[in-house]
Amino acid sequence: MNYAKNILRYDSIVCGAFIDGHLKGLVELNGLFHAWPSTTEAAFCVETEWQNIGIGDALFEHILIIARNRGVRTIQMVCLKENMQMRHLAAKHNARLVFDADAVEAVLHPSWPTPGSVVKEILAGTREYSHLFFR
Repeated sequence: MNYAKNILRYDSIVCGAFIDGHLKGLVELNGLFHAWPSTTEAAFCVETEWQNIGIGDALFEHILIIARNRGVRTIQMVCLKENMQMRHLAAKHNARLVFDADAVEAVLHPSWPTPGSVVKEILAGTREYSHLFFR
């Protein structure tokens, strides 16, 4: 319960994947304002029956753009060694994987923002809300 209360704190950004109005996946980027340039942590969750169809990949790409546009220099993620899907997703996005006894840490270094990355984030936000007006 405490985790859920803190997910929307001032230094976090949360993005969801909704299908027919139902939340099927979520990514959280937290620790945005602890230091500059910031090192953040990302956490992903996609409902089991909705995995392997691109939701995690779309969330990953979206959170990378958000991090990039906020000057994040390092993103860290941790998953269990057996979580092959998360490991594959992190590797696909050029994360450096560090293996531990039972966990894997993925480390990414987003590039600096560009006008193109800012436009991508704006367009994604516009697309997210456009369905409300054109039903």
